[in-house]
Amino acid sequence: MSEIRELWGFKSFRARIVLAIFPTLVALIVGHFATDRERPYEFHLEGSFIVPPEAESGDQITVNWKVTRRRQCEGTVDRQLVDPRTEVIIANYDPAPAALNGVAVGTDILRKTFTLPLNMQRGDVGYQAKLNYQCNWLQKIFPNALGIKYVTPLLKFTIRE
Repeated sequence: MSEIRELWGFKSFRARIVLAIFPTLVALIVGHFATDRERPYEFHLEGSFIVPPEAESGDQITVNWKVTRRRQCEGTVDRQLVDPRTEVIIANYDPAPAALNGVAVGTDILRKTFTLPLNMQRGDVGYQAKLNYQCNWLQKIFPNALGIKYVTPLLKFTIRE
């Protein structure tokens, strides 16, 4: 024990201890935030639906997602209409901020209303959203590399004449 007290008296020994502990703490903290992958919302296909289930070009539709909210995070949503058979993108909406308080208290439904493009071909259409959330400071600095990215299930509806 006296040997450690004697060593502690040397500035170089204290500096080596600090230089060993500090980078280790930084690596642990950065590693924790870099591996944070918990999704803010879990989207459930069962219980989700589009109103109206049949629409015309230019109509407004409302997507009702059954979700489980796990946490609140900032992020962006890229909404897409796709051909459900070929997965070809029919329409891409401009990225929009993700709703921070999108689910009302006491419910598990997330609603998004938007207008369909004009001159859409009739038939089955799929709706999906590509999500990119930033839930901590490191993900906000590097949103493309470390953001929590995932795609919602495909909800189908019909375009009629």
